[in-house]
Amino acid sequence: MSEAVALPPEKKNNLKLVIIASCVGTLIEWYDLFLAVILASILSTQLFPEGENKFIETLAIVATTYLIRPFGSLLFGKMGDKSGRKQSFLISLLLMGAATFLIGCIPTFNQVGWLAPIMFLVLRLAQGLAISGEYSGAVIYVAEHAPENKRGFYTGFIQTTSSIALIVCLVVVFATRSVMSDESFTSFGWRIPFLFSAVLVFISYLIRRKLHESPVFAELKKEGKTSSAPIRETFKTKKNVGLILSAIFGGNAAQSAIQQTNQFVALFFLQRTVKLTDTTSILILAVGILLAGPLFQIFGALSDKVGRKKVILAGLFLGLVTIPLTFYTFLEMGNPMRLDTIQHIDTQTTLIFIGLTFLLTVASALVYGPMGAFLMELFPTKIRYTSMGFTYNVGNGAIGGSTPVITELIRSSVVISFAFAPYTGLIYPLALIVIGIFVNIFFVKETNMNNLRD
Repeated sequence: MSEAVALPPEKKNNLKLVIIASCVGTLIEWYDLFLAVILASILSTQLFPEGENKFIETLAIVATTYLIRPFGSLLFGKMGDKSGRKQSFLISLLLMGAATFLIGCIPTFNQVGWLAPIMFLVLRLAQGLAISGEYSGAVIYVAEHAPENKRGFYTGFIQTTSSIALIVCLVVVFATRSVMSDESFTSFGWRIPFLFSAVLVFISYLIRRKLHESPVFAELKKEGKTSSAPIRETFKTKKNVGLILSAIFGGNAAQSAIQQTNQFVALFFLQRTVKLTDTTSILILAVGILLAGPLFQIFGALSDKVGRKKVILAGLFLGLVTIPLTFYTFLEMGNPMRLDTIQHIDTQTTLIFIGLTFLLTVASALVYGPMGAFLMELFPTKIRYTSMGFTYNVGNGAIGGSTPVITELIRSSVVISFAFAPYTGLIYPLALIVIGIFVNIFFVKETNMNNLRD
């Protein structure tokens, strides 16, 4: 009688390693994505011809990263739902790293003419495809490892990576600028933060290679229940399409609008309208965002106890109040005479501005902290990657991610009284917040008790 053959034990991941690997990779991808926004003013002088609209043209190309993300989410979502979560976010990490490194190698407009902005456009599109697969994969991967009553707590660590990445961006750019003259930084120094990304990506890739597939997906695959056509199934039923629309307009687009306003619209406003120095503007944003950074994880954990919906709604209401208050105070205290020269503010005013940035970041953390868990809990396992990815990348990417370029377009093209002119661009994020509050109250259901294996 032959002996029974022992089956190899199922490979399992250490939860701490899962969180570290997911967070580090996602942080690096956000760092890569944010660099071009932070350096938009310099990129406009290096990669575009002289002209009044070159800054808006630069922001328009930056925005293509967000506009292409819904298409990338379908590509990587299909891969993640058919082949596994791990493979999808490994490929997205490498694609992002390669694109960011090559942005640092683009010749200037003076060297190659219109080929420079075309190359910038192609590489930003590649970055958009990459981040569309990265974030959703990381959130799902962590949540499918986490205990059922702590999904908000553990995915909250990933939610902090966006703000930490912005801080890292600001620090790297500031450190690079501080060791060279303005002329040197404008000439070649701006390339260093892009090239530096390659080192970070390589380290993250080595960490992620050690991971195994998530237990929820592994179980689904073992039972032969994976979807053969996740894109078609995502849009096949009215129920799933309804879930997608309610999530996009019930908080996801508004969340991105608050975050983009807090991070980039505020930075451009301080630099270009209030006329503060780049150093002062970066200091204000970096300190305010850094102080509120832990709240993303804390509010994610809070949503495990009181529900995702309550926490998200609190953030939407806070954002609706703090955005107009913050920008009005920035201008009235920073440049009340509307002078077109560099302004210098005292320590007290700087502290007030940091406090306002902190409040805006609190609003962002309330909405974004639970958002990852909320979105992935909406959808069934076999189409979770595709459905969540598409939802997130339409709301957070195409609609909310376009906030900087749309606010700049509105501000520069809408003709109203001088007193209100600097604030007209805020119409866009505020409108998304109002829509988010209405849809969330009447159409969004609580998700924190949903079973991920259903």
